[in-house]
Amino acid sequence: MKTMRSIFAIVVVLALCVTAGLAVIGQAENNNTEDFHVQSAADSEQALSIPEIAQVGRSSVVAIETETKVVYNNNYYNSPFDSLFGYGFGFGSPYGYGSPYGNGRDSSYTKKAAGSGVIISEDGYILTNNHVISGADSITVYVQNQGSNEETTYEATLVGASESHDVAVLKIEATGLTPVVFGNSDDLVIGEPAIVIGNPMGTVHGSVTSGIISATEHEMTIDESTVNAIMTDASINPGNSGGGLFDQYGHMVGLVYAKSVSVQLEGIGYAIPSNDVVEYVENIINHRDTYEAQTNGSKIMLGITITDVTEAIAAQYSMPIGVYITDVSSMSAAERAGLQRGDIIVGFAGEKVTCADDLNAIKAKQTPGDVVDIVIDRNGNEMTLKLVVPQPTDVELTKPETNRNDR
Repeated sequence: MKTMRSIFAIVVVLALCVTAGLAVIGQAENNNTEDFHVQSAADSEQALSIPEIAQVGRSSVVAIETETKVVYNNNYYNSPFDSLFGYGFGFGSPYGYGSPYGNGRDSSYTKKAAGSGVIISEDGYILTNNHVISGADSITVYVQNQGSNEETTYEATLVGASESHDVAVLKIEATGLTPVVFGNSDDLVIGEPAIVIGNPMGTVHGSVTSGIISATEHEMTIDESTVNAIMTDASINPGNSGGGLFDQYGHMVGLVYAKSVSVQLEGIGYAIPSNDVVEYVENIINHRDTYEAQTNGSKIMLGITITDVTEAIAAQYSMPIGVYITDVSSMSAAERAGLQRGDIIVGFAGEKVTCADDLNAIKAKQTPGDVVDIVIDRNGNEMTLKLVVPQPTDVELTKPETNRNDR
């Protein structure tokens, strides 16, 4: 059974987890009097070579580093090495809550992480994934100077973010930058060239990898939100999140946000289509209040990334039909309940769960603070866990605050 689960895990693609709760709260107010629009591609342009695309794209893709102060109780251990923008390099306590190895006092550490972003305006607007900067107390951006390998360092502030769409807009005080040119992701053809530029492992600024467009509408469920993603076999690694996926004309056609964690599937990665990104970005910058009033809503977030175990998959791998957990967010309601990556949810609050839609519908009926049963299959053994239904969170745009240290 464990072998079958390992095989299944190979084909499961992890999104970079969207952490439970509010998206990062920024500090920069938008005082523009004119509407902002991203730079779009012309109708007809000549295809470029990979070196030409790299030269164009690297000046528009930035490296990002963040620092986050993490406060925890010593009755629960959470490693300061637990993530590099959503990829799990850390180790949770094998003893869980109430560990005899903790002293029960609050402690803290500074967690550092690294990722990527893309310049979308000459005056310093930068697009990235929300999970890249979520919870950060400081955000540093490295911009490559034109015509050289040197970089200029800037401190960035958050303009706004959409957690459920995993996009965020930053602002640095700079002028004369080179913004990306957005291509039409609807025109992508499976098999055409694809180039990824970013900051893999947080150490190789402006790294370039190439491949093809493998699929254009791959449905994925990220922290209970479903998105249609672009798939590519251009190598994507931790730290590439928030970087650009470029087409053969040097136009950005996707915002990189996920990859396979399997060695066997190394290089298979995903991006948010540029046509979707444009709408979110322009609304974040131009219409914060209006957009927030129209789309902002409360949602109970368990803090899990999931994918369906369909009848075909269940039959092939001798697994129950349900919802397979590919990741659990740190300190989330799911983690506190004891849910783990690899668990299959088959029941929630007394109702049967066969797919993500079932889970979302049942979850929406719950009252925050209630304790509900979650029935899971773990390594072939069915078990029931108790979960405290968390308070609903606003998962769309977040408003800046002047003080982010009182969270």
